[in-house]
Amino acid sequence: MKKEMRLQQIKKLISEQEIKTQEELCELLLKIGFQVTQATISRDIRTLNLIKVPSVDGGQKYSFRVENDHYTMEKFQHKIKDALVDIEVINFFILLKTLPGHAHSFGVFLDAMKYDGKAGTICGNDTVLIICRSPEAADKLKQQIESYRK
Repeated sequence: MKKEMRLQQIKKLISEQEIKTQEELCELLLKIGFQVTQATISRDIRTLNLIKVPSVDGGQKYSFRVENDHYTMEKFQHKIKDALVDIEVINFFILLKTLPGHAHSFGVFLDAMKYDGKAGTICGNDTVLIICRSPEAADKLKQQIESYRK
């Protein structure tokens, strides 16, 4: 049970912040009550299939394998060009209108990619609702998505 709880915490930490080293991960786990060694962290990283990817500042950070797919962004750009009909910001939300049957695939791409300020997505048949943490985050994300249309 302790291992499962630790793995859940590692997933949460990796998804919420940039963790660059095993030592940093050890320290964060220690702060929340998990006594771990570097060897344990190393095994947990293998268990979770974590990988190192480029971070915003140019270094490397731990991430989930889905972000390693270097074609993901390219695929998302093609999807935006091919199936995005309209995009609108409404306070904390971004509403994407897609061609019928395409909303779910937009949600998959958006959920796989890490955007600052994005809390989650809800998808229908031709509509994606992106829930943001602030109106400013919504505006910024809308601009990012629109930049892929070009």
